[in-house]
Amino acid sequence: MIEFSDEEAALLTKYVSNLDKDIYVIYNLPPEVAAVLFAYYSRSPLSFRENLLKLIRDKDIDVPSLTLAHQDQGFDFSRAKEKASKFHEKWVVGYGHSSVAEHASASVAIENISMIATKIIEDNRLASYTEKSSRYQIFDKTRYYTPSRIKNSQYADLYKDTMDFLFNEYNRLIKKVSKCIITKYPKLTEESEQHFKSVLKARTCDVCRYLLPAGTLTNLGMTANARTYEHAIKKFLSHELKEVNLIGKQIKAEVQKIIPTLVKYADNNKYMYETNKGMEEYTSKLSLPADTTKSVTLVKYDESAYDKAVTSILYRYSKSSYSEIDKLMKRMSIKEKENVLDKYLGKMGKYDYPMRELEHIYYTFDILVDFGAFRDIQRHRICTQTTQDLTNELGYSVPQEIIESGFAEDFKCCMKRANEAYEKVLKDFPKEAQYLIPLAYRKRVLITWNLRQLFHFIKLRSSREGHISYRRIAWQCFDEIRRVHPLFAKYLRVDKSQGPAR
Repeated sequence: MIEFSDEEAALLTKYVSNLDKDIYVIYNLPPEVAAVLFAYYSRSPLSFRENLLKLIRDKDIDVPSLTLAHQDQGFDFSRAKEKASKFHEKWVVGYGHSSVAEHASASVAIENISMIATKIIEDNRLASYTEKSSRYQIFDKTRYYTPSRIKNSQYADLYKDTMDFLFNEYNRLIKKVSKCIITKYPKLTEESEQHFKSVLKARTCDVCRYLLPAGTLTNLGMTANARTYEHAIKKFLSHELKEVNLIGKQIKAEVQKIIPTLVKYADNNKYMYETNKGMEEYTSKLSLPADTTKSVTLVKYDESAYDKAVTSILYRYSKSSYSEIDKLMKRMSIKEKENVLDKYLGKMGKYDYPMRELEHIYYTFDILVDFGAFRDIQRHRICTQTTQDLTNELGYSVPQEIIESGFAEDFKCCMKRANEAYEKVLKDFPKEAQYLIPLAYRKRVLITWNLRQLFHFIKLRSSREGHISYRRIAWQCFDEIRRVHPLFAKYLRVDKSQGPAR
């Protein structure tokens, strides 16, 4: 934990709820400033508190204007609790007006948690997150999570040795792969040195991140309203991983400092815990095989998608009922329907996305993807996601650059060592064993997207600037839509260009 000088501590206490914990609430900052500071998680190894001090020192924040309203006295937690609790006890707790909780929000810095935990936290879709990037930062080899159950077991040394080995190999290959990438993609004449170094680092990290174990420590910024926090905390306190339980307790304690009543009753949920445990036990007895045949399978789609799209579009701009418009639509030829779609989608510019009517059309994809790319895909939360635990049964991905650089055997050695440790720990601690699995290993996720969100996902994740692993997923999603609904595909923007972006 970083120690701050008396001067720094006095300044920071006006804006953060504590100086000695990894989870703390941010207050007294304009939303725009808080957003900038959370954005630093992606590109900076520093904490929120350190970056705040840096902005103040660099005079990127006008301190007097921030502190004027509070007369340099900091934040009075007791007064906030007293004023808020009476109102919320009456209206939210007493009368059940839960929607009131949506008007109270908090931004929380959640630091030094595992990559496993970040995915559990981000499974709550009605919140905003910014996470430390594995593309723009090199991870410290000493920073990984050790579950208490493993630390106090016969597997403690095996766990430590395996994690240390993976991080040592990650840091060793960072240097070696970087040299190979310079040879493959030399600096362009017109390219600045700063830009070249930035691109080189991103390309190198993109390749080497496959070696990072899921127990790697990272940072996360979360902003949500009280209603979302209440539901999220219940899920965290009902989870089988102790790390997630502790995160839930700490988030609750910190959020209550500024939202004292609205998350007060969030607690372990017996239904969630016992249902999850019971279903896992039941499913384990079914002996279902691990299937690695396809990366993307369109398992379900709206076969009447054209009709629903046309009817929904016309509905918006008319005064008639859906059933009357549906009758009209059924008399239309395919050319007439295409004409409606063209009028609705044909004027989209480079930065435009379709309007809401395409949300009535759904596609369900079964996706097999490495955990590293899943971390990016999961961020598209305007959908329904059902994810599986990390496992070694679905194999792993090998970056092409690792093969080209001549480090394929080193890479396979890392995967083998992680796999052997995982198999041993799995026998006694199946949940905790996941921390050992490198990001290269694949997992499954079932996603139901509406067509409007697919326009966004395919355009963003197929772009040349993206990681090749999730680019391939976006390409295959596009191909599946084109196969079943070619009229929609002609409006979808997909980038299948080859070669790296600069």
